[in-house]
Amino acid sequence: MNNKTFHVGGSIDKAMKGDSELQAFAILQEAWKVTAKNFLSFLPAIIGLFLAQVALLMLGLQVQLGDASLFFEAIVTGGEISSEIVQAGYMANFWSDVLSAPLYVGVSLMALNHAVGLPTKPSHLVKGFPFTLVSVVTMLLTSSLQGVGNAIFPLIGLFLSMGFSMAIILVCEKRVTPLKAIQYSLVATVRKLMPLTAIYLVVLIMFFISFATAGVGLIWTIPFFFNVKGIVYRNLFGITLQVTSMKKGSDDDNSTTGDSKVFNA
Repeated sequence: MNNKTFHVGGSIDKAMKGDSELQAFAILQEAWKVTAKNFLSFLPAIIGLFLAQVALLMLGLQVQLGDASLFFEAIVTGGEISSEIVQAGYMANFWSDVLSAPLYVGVSLMALNHAVGLPTKPSHLVKGFPFTLVSVVTMLLTSSLQGVGNAIFPLIGLFLSMGFSMAIILVCEKRVTPLKAIQYSLVATVRKLMPLTAIYLVVLIMFFISFATAGVGLIWTIPFFFNVKGIVYRNLFGITLQVTSMKKGSDDDNSTTGDSKVFNA
């Protein structure tokens, strides 16, 4: 068995100085091709994450309102929505995001695989479980700060959402603390504000179009969004891979393992 380690893309030092290569059109174009190539293997994991978030959302509404249907009835009827229902919806969505963080990490790590040309399979969704505690803490911090930003001014919330987007991947792939990950992600965003704004604006427009098609477009847009993030992360911070070559005839498949031992070819 032979092990070789190599690095693809940028680095934390380059990202902090703004020296990373980040061209909006090239990243969107690559993400489109990567999404098409890995669509069938990636979509089941995306659906798994979505179903988990919906289940947690429903549980949160049930706990707060006693009957989750009250929330949806208020939305559908279009009448006056009480502050209690609004608060319940906000808190349920908040905790749904936080508690589904390990699965979110699993999908994000699959996107990193795609960004370096490695295939994935639906079962890789659970690759985020070893990072359960750190991912939940990171999501709790970033979601809380975004909530504060939204309360002050919605555009601040949008900026923080973009600025913190790499934090949860950093804590897993680079093994940094949540606070350091948030700092690195935010500084890197500020250094590359224009291309990142252009990239996320296109993704945001795609989400709006997807919702206009009764949500059908999300089948493509969500995998595309994660692959965009994977490629942006690669270009900004880089990905360290450890290639393990197995002898022919071994019971194990050849595998490629990242620094965090979650990248499997």
